Amino acid sequence: MTQMASPTSAGSPGRAALLRAMEELARVQGVNNVGLREVARRAGLSHAAPTHFFGSREGMIRALAFEGLALLDDELCTAQERAAHLPGRERLVADSMEFVAFAQRHPAHYDAMFRTPSSAAGDDMLERARLAALDGLRALVVEVHAAGDIRGDVETTFLQLCAMSHGIASLAVDGLLHGFDELTETPDAAADVAERIIRAQVAQLP
Repeated sequence: MTQMASPTSAGSPGRAALLRAMEELARVQGVNNVGLREVARRAGLSHAAPTHFFGSREGMIRALAFEGLALLDDELCTAQERAAHLPGRERLVADSMEFVAFAQRHPAHYDAMFRTPSSAAGDDMLERARLAALDGLRALVVEVHAAGDIRGDVETTFLQLCAMSHGIASLAVDGLLHGFDELTETPDAAADVAERIIRAQVAQLP
């Protein structure tokens, strides 16, 4: 027998409206600067609605993080499928570029996923989801290594690519990914700088 969704379930329109409001506000203010009453007002719901659906502000950030991790998984899978015909190192570049592009398209989700430590404090489920979101990159590194396109230790290469992608993505989200001769970041300039850094790092892999 099919169970009816509870009012606080992921399929509830009220819950979805609150998450959209949270995401829209956090794009401008940052996740850590958005209050529950502000979210409720933007969603057109009572000030008690966020607590009803998420329990707390941290619960709402956690929900936004899980939503973002699902989006990231889908978008990285799609990007890897598009790049499947390319040489191994080009596939690594494409995956890293997509990770940075995801952060630029979804800055609020990215903050909730990776840059809000309190949302994952003691949260084994969220931590496992974060690690699982990178499984595709780990599998890609293993595949490219097995094909002989890169050498060296697979785990070290995986961690190196993760650290690089996260660092570049954070700079992009903060508007700091631009050349030394530029004062502000523009989308095209940021993408160009990101690609140059990623290509240089991938080229240096053993």
